[in-house]
Amino acid sequence: MARVLNGVCLLAALVAVSVSGVGARSVAEPGLALKVRELFDMLELLQVKQDRPFIGPGLWQEDRGIYPSYVRLNFVGSPPVAEMRNLMSVFDNNMFATAWITSALLEAHHYTLTPRPSDQQLLDSLDAIGAHHDRNVAYNSSVMSFWPLAWDSNSSMWVNTPANLLHALDVFSQLPWDAIDKELEKLGWKELEEFLKRIVKSKAGYERVFKISPDFDDTFVNLGLGALLKDMGDSVPEPLARWTLHNSNLTSVLDALRRYAYRPFHNNSDINTLDTRAYYYMRYFLNDAAQKGLDVALVPTWAQSISEARKYYHRGVVMPLQVNNVDITVAANAIYGITASVLSGLLPPSVLDPHKDPEIAQVYHNTSTMIAFMIRHQFFGRPDLALTYYPSVFEFYWFVARTLHRMEMALHSQPLPKLMQEMYTVLKGALQGPMTKHVTSTGTEEGGDMKYYDDFLGDADVDAHNKTEMKAEDRLYTTTMAVNALLTTWTLTNTTSKTVTWRPGTPQEVKDTTSKAVKWLNTHILGLKYKPWNAFFSGSFKGTTTSPLVYPGNRLETLNGTRVSNYRHVPKDFFLFGVEGLIPEEKYEALVKNTSMHFGRKTPTEFVSFNDPHGYFPFWSSPAYTYATSMVALGRYDKLMN
Repeated sequence: MARVLNGVCLLAALVAVSVSGVGARSVAEPGLALKVRELFDMLELLQVKQDRPFIGPGLWQEDRGIYPSYVRLNFVGSPPVAEMRNLMSVFDNNMFATAWITSALLEAHHYTLTPRPSDQQLLDSLDAIGAHHDRNVAYNSSVMSFWPLAWDSNSSMWVNTPANLLHALDVFSQLPWDAIDKELEKLGWKELEEFLKRIVKSKAGYERVFKISPDFDDTFVNLGLGALLKDMGDSVPEPLARWTLHNSNLTSVLDALRRYAYRPFHNNSDINTLDTRAYYYMRYFLNDAAQKGLDVALVPTWAQSISEARKYYHRGVVMPLQVNNVDITVAANAIYGITASVLSGLLPPSVLDPHKDPEIAQVYHNTSTMIAFMIRHQFFGRPDLALTYYPSVFEFYWFVARTLHRMEMALHSQPLPKLMQEMYTVLKGALQGPMTKHVTSTGTEEGGDMKYYDDFLGDADVDAHNKTEMKAEDRLYTTTMAVNALLTTWTLTNTTSKTVTWRPGTPQEVKDTTSKAVKWLNTHILGLKYKPWNAFFSGSFKGTTTSPLVYPGNRLETLNGTRVSNYRHVPKDFFLFGVEGLIPEEKYEALVKNTSMHFGRKTPTEFVSFNDPHGYFPFWSSPAYTYATSMVALGRYDKLMN
């Protein structure tokens, strides 16, 4: 084992990767209020206070105002392979983690009187997020991108630029791989050697995937953040003014949603085609709508059409795989963004009036209904496909519950718009029924008075004797999300009195589960036993069950739009592969069995695990996000009990 550990250290030095540097602190067991304060202070310390340029691996570029998140690779298996999951870590300046952490800080203060972040803390984050607005249009746009945009003089476009990831790939590809291979062979680490070779060979592919289009996920998370600031206007006037300065044209968001919404029953081939993976799980909802004679319009992930993807493919602004998808967590964020914006006054209620804005109203109705449909049917056993970019189902539950909670807060003082009231009932039923049953019936009891939840990080490694190890690297985060899902669904908040109460009729099982999970979380959140990791976000490809090439499609085209009829071989150049319109279920099931219609590959009909010892995938982990969301959970429970 000593040789193994020494070899890991040598390999870490050779590949020049870094450890995140963000760990948990061991503290005495305090009350919840004190624990919340410690979490708040930790977040203030973690925020980047000044711009730092890239110097080398471990000394990454850090943009002022950003909260740290790190790109890791989910290596699974033997000790040297698993250790790379820990050692390979790149600081990422995305807007997503910072927008969510800022929202969590504001929510905690607004709802439960936890400490208020300073104006400077908020302004720095808002300015960092401001670097992510789409700048490839001739007007101020609130359509957002995941990474900061930089001008590309070769393509004359503003392109997503994950600077540290690009630097990391350059450094990685220039290492002395002959010497590294020899050393790995001496150590007997052939499996690790093969993984590292695959990363080197994938450099061009990664660089191409980084050049993505704007998306509706970041767009509506930003809109939801603005709505929170608007709700808190009197207490955060300067941050609200700064957000408004960055977002002076909210109509741009609605225009984009009207333009790019997924409409499977429409004859416009620009917007009626879906990623094959998304169609596999979404077809149940589409079949149900078709049988009822209903039209469908859903929030997609990418703010781009197929014709635009073709146009900008070689200019570095293109949605992955050149075809859109529907991720139900992205959809949940969009519904929250619209709901909160209407209720706060950022958007007029008319956007949800089918007579005044039929397109947005339909997208809101259909997407909300689809979310509830998927919760009721537990994603038809395919969370790997439905939760395209968000592996955690508990995180999804909390995102949906936030919408219900915001609606109920409004009901204290005003009636909801008619369509919103209808969706309130639909979402409430899904959350209080199937979602609650799932959360309360899972998890693991500890000591009789505590309960925790696990997802997948660190749960499938083996030791030197090939025995499975349970490292529980996302236990803190997953337990936090389970608590937030239950509390946000089953408690009522009065923002005037800052009181939190159980909803009348809350099942005892919900109270007991929450109490046990909160006690476990309060015991461990700042301890050293568990890592504060999460997979709050990931790439869409997470192993063989999430490859778009293993699912049936009926539309295969080249860059110029030429249809390809031979589905036996994967085209070498640009191609689009998706499902256009609706495929009758009997025909679709036949296509699943006919591998010649999906490049000779067998379609996986069941999901087993994200932990595949034969592969790896990138995921984004943010200890700061774990701390922020646990602060929300513990702060709410503290108010509830006092």
